[in-house]
Amino acid sequence: MMRIVLVDDHQAFRESLRIALWHEASISVVGEASTARQVYPLVQAEKPDLVVLDLMLKDTDGVPVARELARRGLTTKVMILTMHANSLFVRDAFEAGVVAYALKEQPLSEIIEAIGLAARGERYLCPQLGPPPVPRLRGANQEQPPPGIDQLSRREREIFGRIIQGLSSRDIAQSLCISLKTVETHRSHINRKLGVHSPAELIRLAALKGLLAGLQSSEASAPAA
Repeated sequence: MMRIVLVDDHQAFRESLRIALWHEASISVVGEASTARQVYPLVQAEKPDLVVLDLMLKDTDGVPVARELARRGLTTKVMILTMHANSLFVRDAFEAGVVAYALKEQPLSEIIEAIGLAARGERYLCPQLGPPPVPRLRGANQEQPPPGIDQLSRREREIFGRIIQGLSSRDIAQSLCISLKTVETHRSHINRKLGVHSPAELIRLAALKGLLAGLQSSEASAPAA
């Protein structure tokens, strides 16, 4: 039986997925978490086969979590299950050692298939996202992220993702447990790096670069059982 841990800061989605997975005889949900801080001791204690992890958490994003699990020598596999469909996030996730990247909008049957493949160590990428990204190599003329976006730090990308979801600076500060001043500083850096001067310009840029894909779905929507 596959032993998995669910990590998502949207309680309704997490509980709905757990209930849906309860009907799968081959899957046992052995733990749940809503923040990165809760993940590490939980994985250490339960030693699950797979962590199913949202990309955006309140205290960080899923990519640093995957890296930190590996740094701590915790060999459990990691699958990202998110609403974010842009290639930059996909590339970052796979480079961090994630074995599967699925979207919350997929049918439950596809999510369960992805869980099974990931638990066995087989790479999975949601079909609508195309082929797996080519790893970035220094000095190589590989496919690059959209111009400018790759200049953002991981925290700036995290805030960028929330801005184009329509969250205010205050909402972002609360969701990430950081100060409003810190959010405004990051927003200023994002605008400077991307050459925009307002939230409207930022959203237009995101739309042009295809970074709004998947953001119209609600993270809180439950998967169909």
